Amino acid sequence: MQEVRIKTHLITTDVHSEFHIDWCGKVAEANPYFNKDGLPIFIIISSAGRMEIPTVDMKYLEKCAKRFTCPKGRGAVSTDESKIYIKEKDNKKKLLGIVTHNRVKTFAPMYDKVGYR
Repeated sequence: MQEVRIKTHLITTDVHSEFHIDWCGKVAEANPYFNKDGLPIFIIISSAGRMEIPTVDMKYLEKCAKRFTCPKGRGAVSTDESKIYIKEKDNKKKLLGIVTHNRVKTFAPMYDKVGYR
């Protein structure tokens, strides 16, 4: 006697995140607005909202932009982006970078027992 199994659905075996940062602008080309402490103001905009950060630490800025993304979806790959701008003196903002966050899922088949042969 042998057990009979059929493939019924997929189960998630692994979920991991991939980040890609594309710097498309230069701070030297911008005319930045400085706050009262003498720090330039960076703006991060994503699907979660908007955040203004006065800093000169670019690693901290990247970390904040990564945390501000939240990919949603049930597919194998879900993507979200956050854009990093610098605030300029004439109340404009200049795009400096785009952070892309991909959430990747790996699946395996699930077999259920249906009877015996």
